[in-house]
Amino acid sequence: GRTPAVRPWDLLLVPLFLAVMTCYGLYRRGRRRLVGSSFPDISHLAHSLIVAGVLSLVAGAGLAKITGYRSPDAWEMATVGVFGLILVTQARAVARFLERRGESAGSRVLIVGSGVVAGHVLARLATLRGVDIVGWVDDDLLPGPKSDMVGISRLGGLDELAQVVSNWNVDHVVVAFSPAGGSTLAGLLRELSAVARISVVPRLFDLLSVRSHVDDLRGLPVVDVAPPALGPADRFAKRVLDVLVAGAGLLVLLPVMAVITLAVKTTSPGPVFFSQERTGRHRRPFRIHKFRTMTANAEDDKAGIWNDVDGPLFKSRRDPRITSVGRFLRRTSLDEIPQLFNVLKGEMSLVGPRPFVPGESREINGWASRRFDVRPGMTGLWQVSGRNDLPFDELCRLDYSYVASWSFWWDLHILWQTPAWVFRSDGAY
Repeated sequence: GRTPAVRPWDLLLVPLFLAVMTCYGLYRRGRRRLVGSSFPDISHLAHSLIVAGVLSLVAGAGLAKITGYRSPDAWEMATVGVFGLILVTQARAVARFLERRGESAGSRVLIVGSGVVAGHVLARLATLRGVDIVGWVDDDLLPGPKSDMVGISRLGGLDELAQVVSNWNVDHVVVAFSPAGGSTLAGLLRELSAVARISVVPRLFDLLSVRSHVDDLRGLPVVDVAPPALGPADRFAKRVLDVLVAGAGLLVLLPVMAVITLAVKTTSPGPVFFSQERTGRHRRPFRIHKFRTMTANAEDDKAGIWNDVDGPLFKSRRDPRITSVGRFLRRTSLDEIPQLFNVLKGEMSLVGPRPFVPGESREINGWASRRFDVRPGMTGLWQVSGRNDLPFDELCRLDYSYVASWSFWWDLHILWQTPAWVFRSDGAY
């Protein structure tokens, strides 16, 4: 007779897969993060599936000798691994979406500190969905200079930290440069580690990136500053990814581009595409291409429009030059689809620093000029960290961090995060 697609003893392998994933800590890692994402766990998930698959082959061979039925082969286990990788990541995304829709979905976060860095932490947390910032705790009665902590309430001093966590049902404590002594603060936090998750912003956070690792120096944790990994092989891999994704993207998006072309042409006079000179790698100029989102004579009508961003950049939340169709294209980033041609030509990359116009680029010098070591990108750290809502200094810091600690894996991580930010339209104007 025919061998059934699913044999009873195949189900015995499911606990084996679950046990291996548990050993890899995959059921605990997500709960410790402020930002819910499956991407950091993909490598661990893939490795656990490989290990579980090999163990399943061994166990299946043993069961085959006992039962006399055919054991799963390597191709079947490889298929299970590929589908497992896809299904687990998608299931996690759906679970997080359902949690955010629930009444008690928001993670209640308390900030320890009141200075400039605490203000940066508050600004980042405010962009996260599913996060409820309950307030801040510090011995200073007022927020520090240049801090943005005035938007939330001070709930007490450091000696009241444990009581505040209990009274306000805090789930996560973020420590951001409190002036308290290290030993004093560490003692307070040790008492909280059993009732709330704790995250600490490192002192030299500007030098660290997602590629930094924690090492152990005889009980003393040491964080390394990851060097850039942009060698010839890495540049080749990045370029191959750019060409493959840009080429496939243009083919898939041809119908969308046709609809946008018709919408732009029929709703406002002027050309369909907008071209502008930008500064690329090694400060070489190139022309960037977008769907036109403003009136045809927009450059002539720039005077008198309020600038909503600091530094040399120019962005206006209520720019009267933007057309009705253009506003939709900007919020969804559909106006940037033609930049895929720039990627194919090698003038841009899928991931990289934001391309500035020459006048803005001339204002960038010193350490911030490292951004010109790589091709500008359609997306980047700025895209997944707040887009136009970021201050200019923060934008420069993010670009430097990206270039100084580049990795192919980091590019994939940014690409993974980009669709969610585009869908939310945060910071897009």
